[in-house]
Amino acid sequence: MLKSRRERPAKPASPPPAAEPSVRVVTRKDLPLSCPMPDAPVWNMHPRVYLPIEDDPSHEATCPYCGAQYRLSDD
Repeated sequence: MLKSRRERPAKPASPPPAAEPSVRVVTRKDLPLSCPMPDAPVWNMHPRVYLPIEDDPSHEATCPYCGAQYRLSDD
């Protein structure tokens, strides 16, 4: 006679990698802006997404994957 296996409850999903706590200031040389940026320590933490920061009236953007915040500087 076969015994049914008890399934263990699934572990809760790990939280996404923490975004940098502060707003990252970028310049026009960083455009088109993508997250993660090429110089990020974990550049493959999520799919690359391009953020239309120059189209935003406040020139700010937030990554929909990790929540990283960016602000475009005119410097």
